[in-house]
Amino acid sequence: MAINLTTKYSAQIEKAYTHDSYLKSHCKANVEMIGAKSCRVYMLNTVPVVDYTRSGTSRYGEAKDVQDTVVEYTMTQDKSFNGVVDKGDASEQAISNKSGQWLRQQIAERCVPTGDKYGFSQLAKYGHVSGVTAEPAKDTIVTMAYDAATYMDEKLVPENGRVLFVRAKDYPKIILSDEWKGLDNLAGKQLPTGTVGQIAGFTVVKVPSNMFPADVYMIAMQESAAAFPYRINDTKVHQDPPGISGALIEGRQTYDLFVLASKADAVVIIGKTASKQACTVAIASHSATVTAAGADEIWYILDGSDPRFSANRKTVATGGTVATKAGETIKVVAFGKGGKLTSDIAEATDK
Repeated sequence: MAINLTTKYSAQIEKAYTHDSYLKSHCKANVEMIGAKSCRVYMLNTVPVVDYTRSGTSRYGEAKDVQDTVVEYTMTQDKSFNGVVDKGDASEQAISNKSGQWLRQQIAERCVPTGDKYGFSQLAKYGHVSGVTAEPAKDTIVTMAYDAATYMDEKLVPENGRVLFVRAKDYPKIILSDEWKGLDNLAGKQLPTGTVGQIAGFTVVKVPSNMFPADVYMIAMQESAAAFPYRINDTKVHQDPPGISGALIEGRQTYDLFVLASKADAVVIIGKTASKQACTVAIASHSATVTAAGADEIWYILDGSDPRFSANRKTVATGGTVATKAGETIKVVAFGKGGKLTSDIAEATDK
């Protein structure tokens, strides 16, 4: 006999997941679930500003409908776990209650950290890498934060909802910096929900150092730039299955983290320059040659869009060639192997 815990505990577990996660509550892009592993993200399209014409019937320019861009994503992370609750009490209610308690603890101690670590790796993969030569120090860490803020300012990223995730081992460097100590209202104060104050317009969130990929020191983001959908697909208790005296608890969750293509500039990765994958592209005789030694995967696009997000992207091997036409621009990005950070987007135009 199986007791289905999904209906009974799913709302509580999802709430606990969001509360315990360092990352999930800060990913606020609107997501509509359309299936067990699929979701949609809606983005309003804007239109160019034109000169006003003082005569004629279209003085404000050509009227264009305000439309959405609808992007469908498929969650790639499909995780499972199981545990046994020995029969200390034969009652179904007791087993159900103990199973529910264990399930919440399993989510908090195992599932949430696994999901967060994956989420931070996705941010590192698709965000803009701001390279630095060395790990943050007491006299450089605040400058790094301001450099990330400046990048966002130049890209017109909204100032509200900016978050700076810092490694736990770097947090004391912020607290001991002269800039932090000069803040009147927040210096040295612990704030709710894991935040430790604000600096450079960012809400600072301290996370365990092992959550980040290698050579990533800080991650800055604006909360509407990412979606982190999570779904409990199946959680059940099997009473007295063969070979077990008690209850076998089985759980399955699907989730993923998506950086929105239109808001990729709102994710800034502060990491080691030497760990950044190199990528170049050059065109001669209507043929583009791509170089990215040691890359794990290289994507290119010819329609002018961002190769990190385009559904029309294609792959090419390092040293490979892509046929181009006069006036055509190729954009290329390389993902590093062995923990290397994503390259800058390289591009070249066929003349």
